[in-house]
Amino acid sequence: MNRVRPFAAITVTIAASVLASAPRAHDLATSTAGAALETLPEADFDLAAARHLLMRAGFGAQASEVEALHGLGLAGLVDYLVDYEAQPEPPSSFAWKRAAQLPRPLDIARLDEKQRRELRQRVVRDERTQLVELRSTWMRRMIETKRPLEERMTLFWHGHFTTSFRDVRDTKLLWLQHELLRENATGNFGELLHEVSRDPAMLAYLNNNQNRKGKPNENYAREVMELFSLGIGNYEEKDIKEVARAFTGWTFDRRTARFVDSRRNHDTGIKTIFGQEGRYDGADVCDLLLAHEACAPYIAGKIFAYLAYENPEPELVAELGALLRSHRYELKPLLRRIFTSRAFYSARARGTQVKSPVVLLVSTTRMLGMGTSTAAGLVQAAAALGQELFAPPNVRGWEGGLSWITTSSLLERDNVCGALVGATNARDLMGRPGAEARAQERPILDRLKRVARARRGAAATQTRGFEACAFARRLGAKTVEDLVDGLAATILVVPLAAPTRAEILGFALGEDGSLPLRVDHLEGADMERKLREVLHLLMSTPEFQVC
Repeated sequence: MNRVRPFAAITVTIAASVLASAPRAHDLATSTAGAALETLPEADFDLAAARHLLMRAGFGAQASEVEALHGLGLAGLVDYLVDYEAQPEPPSSFAWKRAAQLPRPLDIARLDEKQRRELRQRVVRDERTQLVELRSTWMRRMIETKRPLEERMTLFWHGHFTTSFRDVRDTKLLWLQHELLRENATGNFGELLHEVSRDPAMLAYLNNNQNRKGKPNENYAREVMELFSLGIGNYEEKDIKEVARAFTGWTFDRRTARFVDSRRNHDTGIKTIFGQEGRYDGADVCDLLLAHEACAPYIAGKIFAYLAYENPEPELVAELGALLRSHRYELKPLLRRIFTSRAFYSARARGTQVKSPVVLLVSTTRMLGMGTSTAAGLVQAAAALGQELFAPPNVRGWEGGLSWITTSSLLERDNVCGALVGATNARDLMGRPGAEARAQERPILDRLKRVARARRGAAATQTRGFEACAFARRLGAKTVEDLVDGLAATILVVPLAAPTRAEILGFALGEDGSLPLRVDHLEGADMERKLREVLHLLMSTPEFQVC
C-alpha cells in the first residue's frame, strides 16, 4: 500500500512532533531535576506507559505480553527488565570457523605471488561469510531474546564505542568486541571503559596498534575523551598528546586476537594529564577519566537521551551523573532511576524518538510475532535504510534522530515494511519515475484500487510464519473499528491522527469499493491480503515512524 500522507508532510509532521515536545508546565511540574526524576506513581503506570517502557527498554512486545507485564506494576516490570539475568539467555548460533584455517606467517612467507593472491581472496571471502552470519545472529537474538534491555543496551554501546568492519576487516575481532559489549551492557561503565581500551577491535579501528614511543598516534587518545568519556570542551590539546603517550605500546596479536602490552614500545616518561603528573599508562588514563568531574554526567546524560529524550535539562543530567558516580559507575541504579522517573514517562519522552532502522524492523517483527525466519533479510533491509550493523558511518556512530527521515528513506521504509507484512509487490509502482510526485497529489482512497491491482500478484506470505488473520483473531475484536484500533495499538506507541484513522478505517470497511474486512470471518486468502494491506497502511503513517 502507498503511504497515507505525502513524504514531505510526513517529514514535517515528525519534525513538528519532536519540536513540540519541549517541556511544558503541566508536563514536568517544575524545571528542577528532583521533580523530573521523582518516581512515577503506580496509579499513573497504565498500559500506554508499560508499552512505552517496553519499547524504549527493548523492542516492544505483543499486546498480550504488554498486558501480562503491566500486571507486574512499575517497580516489578523495571526489575524484570533490569535484572534480566534471571531470564534464559538465547543460544548463539554464531561460531567462529576461519581462524584455524589460516597458515602461519612463516608458511605465508614461503608462498609464491599466485598462492598469496588466492589466500587473500579466500580470506576476504571467508570474512564476508562470517560477517553475514554474525549480523544475522545478532538480528535473530534481538528478535527472540527474553532479555530485551541487554540487546538494547548492546546496540547503544555499539554506537558509543564505535568500530567498523570497513576499517578493522576482521570479523573475529568484531565478534569478540560484540560479546564484550553484551557482557557489560548494564554492568559497570568503569570496567567497560578499561576493557574497551584494551580491545583489539578498538585498537585496530583507532590505530592504537601503531602508537609507539617516539611516534605517538593520537587517534584513540582524542576519541576516548571526546566521544567515549568526557565530551567536547572538557580537555585540552596538550591532554590529547599526553594521553597518546600513555597509550603507547598498547597493541594486540592479530593471530590470537589478544591484547598485548608492549613495554619496549611504551613511553615510560612523566606525563601531565588534567594538570596531574605521573608515569601514566593506558590503565592510569582510564582511572583519570573516570575521576574527571565531566565523565559521570556525560555518560549518564547520553544514556538518558538514548532511552528518554534528547537534550535533557542540565540539572537533570547533573543529578543523574551524581547518582552514577555515587554507585561507582554501576549502571543498573542509573537505569532504574530513569525507568521509574516522571521524566521518562513525560510528554517530552513519549513518541518523540524516530525509530532507527534496526529498532523499526526488530520491534515490528517482535510485536507482530513474526519469528526469526527473516533475520538475514532484515539485516539487509536495515543496511538499506542506513543502519548497517558492525559498520557505523564513522567514529561518532549513527547520528540518529531526524537524520533517519528523508524523502528517499521514507520511501524505502515504506517498501521494506510492505514487504515485511507481504503487502508489497517487488515491482512497486512507487519506484517508477514521477510516481511519487503523482501519488502526493491523490488522497489515499483514490489510490487504493490502483495500488491494490498493481500488487495483486505479490505473494501473500512473503514473511514466512506470519499469518495476519490468525494474529487479528487473537485481538478478539467485535467490530472492524475495534480491529483497526487493536492493530494500531499493537504497532504504534502514539494515537493515530483522527483524519488518518478515518481514512484507514474507511479502507478497512471497503468504502473505496474494495473488499471489506469481516471480523466474523478472518480467514482465507482475501481476508489475509486485506489485513496485510491495512497493516501496511498503518506502517505508512508518521505515527509508526516514532517510538
